[in-house]
Amino acid sequence: MERKIATLAVILSVTAIVLAMDPGRFGFKKVDVGGHELRMFISGQGGPAVVFEAGGSPANGGPLEAWERVQPAVSKFATAVSYDRAGIGWSDPGPKPRDARKVARELHTALQNAHVPPPYILVGHSFGGPLSRVYADLYPGEVAGLVLIDPTTEEFVDWEQTHDPKHVERHDDEWKDIVDSLAEARASRVPDGVPVILITAMGPRKLPDFVTEEQRKELRTLRPVWLKFHEEWVGKIPKGRHIITENSGHGVPFEEPELVVKLIREVVEQARK
Repeated sequence: MERKIATLAVILSVTAIVLAMDPGRFGFKKVDVGGHELRMFISGQGGPAVVFEAGGSPANGGPLEAWERVQPAVSKFATAVSYDRAGIGWSDPGPKPRDARKVARELHTALQNAHVPPPYILVGHSFGGPLSRVYADLYPGEVAGLVLIDPTTEEFVDWEQTHDPKHVERHDDEWKDIVDSLAEARASRVPDGVPVILITAMGPRKLPDFVTEEQRKELRTLRPVWLKFHEEWVGKIPKGRHIITENSGHGVPFEEPELVVKLIREVVEQARK
C-alpha cells in the first residue's frame, strides 16, 4: 500500500512544501491528553466545530500546517481545530500501539481539555479518512457530519496487496498500526442520519513534466480502482454524497482549498438546521 499511496501523494500534491513551513507562523497550544501533550490550533467561533485530521499513518502523518489553506477560511463561519497527532510535528510521542482507536481517544480527550464542545464536523484527508470514521464510530453522539477528502479505503489497500508485483511484506510497528487501523475502520459504522461527503481527486488533467512515463502508466491503473472503491463505499451511506474533481490531485486541501471549504460550509449549515 505504501508505494501506491506514496505515488499518488508525491506526484499529485505539494506535501513537501507544507511540511517545510515555519511551525511558529500559527498561534497554537499544547493540550494534555493523559501524560503527553498534543499541539492544537483553534480558531474561529460557532458550532458545530470543524475538526481536521491530516493524512499519513497514525504515527507518521502530516502536521496541522497541512490545513493552512483551509482552516483560515473555515474559521470565518465556524470554530476550526487542527492538531498534530502524538509523535508528529510538535506533539509529544504517545504510548504504543498507535492505531486508529488510540488516535481517536486522544483526540477526544484533547477536545475536551481544550474546551471545544461537540458536536463536530470531522474532516479527514487521505488516511485521515479512516481515522475520522473510527472516531465517529466510537463517539457517534458527538459527530454531526463527515467530509472525507480523497480518503484511503480498506478495499483499495486489499486490492493493492494482491495486485502489486513489487509488494514486499512488512512487519514493522508502523505497518501494524496501519493494518489494525484499517481493520477498525472496516468494523466501524457511520452514525445514523449523519451527512457524509466524499471527495475523489482524479486530477490534475495535465501532469507535471517531471512525472515519468512509468509513473503515468501506474496512475492510469490506480485512478479507476481508487474511484471504484470510493463509489462503492459512499454508495452504502444513506446521506452520502460523492464529489469528483479533476482540478486537483491527492493533495486537495492544498491544491483546491476552495472546494474543501465550500463543502465543509454546506455540512456545517446542514448541521445547524
